[in-house]
Amino acid sequence: MRKMEGATVLPQALFSRISSAAADIEKHSVIRVVSHYDADGIASAGVICNALLHKRIRFQATLVKSLDEKVIKALTKDDAECIIMADMGSSYLRELGALDSNVVVLDHHSLQGNSEKVIYVNPHLWGVDGMTGCSASALCMLLASKMSETNWHLLPIAFGGIVGDRQHIRGLSGVNEYLLQEGIERKVVEVQHGSILPSGILKDMLFSSIDPYIIGVSGNENGTMTLLSEAEVPDGAKLEDLTDSAKRKLASLLVLTLLKQGCSLSTLEELARERYYFPEWKMFASDLASLFNACGRTDNEGIGLGCAMSDQRSMEEAAGLRKEYKRSVLSSLQNVEAKGLSKMDHIQYFYSDNPSLSGMICGLTMQYIGDKDKPTIALSVVGDSARVSSRATFDILAKGVDLSVGLREASVAVGGVGGGHAIASGATVPKGKEEEFLQRLNELIGTQKMKKPLT
Repeated sequence: MRKMEGATVLPQALFSRISSAAADIEKHSVIRVVSHYDADGIASAGVICNALLHKRIRFQATLVKSLDEKVIKALTKDDAECIIMADMGSSYLRELGALDSNVVVLDHHSLQGNSEKVIYVNPHLWGVDGMTGCSASALCMLLASKMSETNWHLLPIAFGGIVGDRQHIRGLSGVNEYLLQEGIERKVVEVQHGSILPSGILKDMLFSSIDPYIIGVSGNENGTMTLLSEAEVPDGAKLEDLTDSAKRKLASLLVLTLLKQGCSLSTLEELARERYYFPEWKMFASDLASLFNACGRTDNEGIGLGCAMSDQRSMEEAAGLRKEYKRSVLSSLQNVEAKGLSKMDHIQYFYSDNPSLSGMICGLTMQYIGDKDKPTIALSVVGDSARVSSRATFDILAKGVDLSVGLREASVAVGGVGGGHAIASGATVPKGKEEEFLQRLNELIGTQKMKKPLT
């Protein structure tokens, strides 16, 4: 075990595997980087590509929506000496091990086995929870720090992935916490108290708010003005303009509004979570996460990677994408609120016409619109298949629910594939099999809850 005074303890075996990965990578002059397209995947690719650039190792990066046989087949035709797979790969270790290239997999999803041919780095192998204590970008940051001490300046990018993967909502742990402590020691990051109130012009920020999504306020100009009027907040006021008394009054009204719509106390606590500020970037981790998310979810993941590579033009384009992205998410949430969700005994679901936003909409619906006792499922039909996103809460997990297992088994049963984390998972099923899939998933979740021992 490795430990500094007052620091988080991590398994020495994890550091040993990271060292093996770094040594293998540095043997090669050309690297192929393949990563997921979401915030954590973009951040992972950003950390790796910056680290390779520092070593003057040539690379080609590709961001994909999922790892499947088509992607594997394309890699078999690639002449890269080494392939780094980030934020994916755990379900395809056998296929990746059959490639002619040396393969390094940096993934934090549920274990599907192990490999002697692939350098496989997954925190679950050493008892660190990849769902809450180690994002893929955190693993990539460990790798980068091993390749060079100077790479600690890449920590903001990794935290964009950690926050984008929502691994901070109940406080940092595991590898994530270790990175924070190392960053504080090197004066790379500052921890600041959070607030349920948004910064900026309150009228605009509350009207456009998606997290939290405030029923009757978000996307509702009259509702926004009514809330501010009740709090005696002047039109056009910024948060920093208010007295402490006015801030408390507005915060109290906002909390009461969210409680009335069924928002849980744990979610309210998460909204006031601590924030991570990076002086060199003049940004909070949440700001960078929102840029990565907007780029990935609007099919502009290349711009997101450009942001991670400190390209100013990419940052400007990403800021514009974020505005449009928030408008699209807000519109989708209003649509879900208006139509409602279909409910079964153990799950609730809705259909989304925007597959790129389904995961985000699913999570926000779970938190702010749907039944808090049932996992939320979002389905989007694309071509001859249906993409599935799912979200739960920690309270639902406490009842024995594991969406990773549920979606994997239900999708396989109808000729599809699926997996992920216990609290957030995805699947792809053949078009026309959606109802059968939902029925099987509903039964599986019910069985999981029955098997949970009483405490």
